[in-house]
Amino acid sequence: MIFDVIVVGGGVVGTAIFNKLVRIGKKVALLDKASDVATGQSKANSALVHAGYDPAPNTLKAKMNVKGNALFPALCRRLGVPFKRTGALVVGDDRAMIERLYARGKENGVKNLFILNREQILSLAPDIADGITVALYAKSAGITSPYLLTIALADEGILNGGKVFLEEDIKRVEREGEVFKITTLKGEFYAKNIINSAGAGYNDIAKILKSESYPLTFRRGEYFVFDKNAHLKTSCTLFPLPTKMGKGVLVTPTVDGNFLVGPTSEDSDERTITTDAGLNDIKVKAKNILKNINFKNAIRQFSGVRVISGEDFIIERSKRQNGVINLAGICSPGLSSAPAIAEYVVKLLGYKNEEKKNLKALPKHTLFKNLPITKQRELLRKDKSFGEIVCKCEKITKGDILSALNRPLKVHSVDGIKRRTNAGMGICQGGFCFTKVVKMIAKARKIKYEEVLKENRGSEVALGDIREVEKW
Repeated sequence: MIFDVIVVGGGVVGTAIFNKLVRIGKKVALLDKASDVATGQSKANSALVHAGYDPAPNTLKAKMNVKGNALFPALCRRLGVPFKRTGALVVGDDRAMIERLYARGKENGVKNLFILNREQILSLAPDIADGITVALYAKSAGITSPYLLTIALADEGILNGGKVFLEEDIKRVEREGEVFKITTLKGEFYAKNIINSAGAGYNDIAKILKSESYPLTFRRGEYFVFDKNAHLKTSCTLFPLPTKMGKGVLVTPTVDGNFLVGPTSEDSDERTITTDAGLNDIKVKAKNILKNINFKNAIRQFSGVRVISGEDFIIERSKRQNGVINLAGICSPGLSSAPAIAEYVVKLLGYKNEEKKNLKALPKHTLFKNLPITKQRELLRKDKSFGEIVCKCEKITKGDILSALNRPLKVHSVDGIKRRTNAGMGICQGGFCFTKVVKMIAKARKIKYEEVLKENRGSEVALGDIREVEKW
């Protein structure tokens, strides 16, 4: 088969482009070298849908952010992905800087922006730090689940005829007339157009494509995840005043009821590690925003690495290689911008943004614990597996995990199931449910225990059946 387009990279931007191209009737494939989508920047970030006051006016960042924010509610409703307009506060004691951010937001076309005094701030964040006197309130800012969105975009694309190929490491790309021949370790693919949305691997793919390379900076951000019982007193996301290194250490609720505190911002390599220095820095800076943060309520630390190329996104037709679209440096606000970037790429390819009729709707994957009691009882009568708890912390059932294993995009990693169900995200961090999930994956995929992955190849959860693993 010759695809109209092959998208390289299974992050939220790559899957948004893949999904949009499928919906307008194109033959599309997505290739990723990982074992699942959303394994890079799209799984480890602040999960924020920014309002759009921060990017410099007339940049792609500003345009894509504001348009993407407007597209988010309908997109998430369609896909059954959580999204909440919680609002965001940029807080400090420098009114002049707040007014500059307000003016920038207005120039970018952001609606519902307000400058608040301390009394007004306290109504939204009762534990705000004592030195804070003024804030910019962006009412349209929100929160989502970046990995659930990425997964749903891929699932819906597959359901409507798109193809996703995982663990496909591209080794060579050649021209055969007007068609690209893409050779991976596992096979060959043919396409009229290629979109390089490989994130951290952008330059590696660009070298193979003989298209433009760009200087890329890797910037690591470390975070704390707080337990749902932490009760941090804020109804919205809290930012400090921004600096040249980014938006700073923030405090934000998540769609799952936890809180995130972080990130740091340090030029680094591609390793997602956490450090004592970085975590201690978060503790100091977070208390300058919100009082009474007890870091004993943190249940996990993690880090993500964002990829930066200059001051703006790079989204362009390659001048060196006809039929190639370059997407580089899609850092924050990349998640917020993803739906708008997808529409922009459709135009760059010369296609009309006219979706097909009779597209298949993605079934809603609501966790059993979130269903109304009447629906729970009805479901239990049909399927007893929803009555068996696998993850005690998050109250995830066997039925939830089986449903995740049966979604259009088939995965065989523990982290893949974790992202789809929350199994392992609770206070014990998988101590109770890990081996049960491994057993269910092995059985569903008809593979051995030692073939089940924690995440990607090289992270197999077992080396062999030394203790007769298959009798667990």
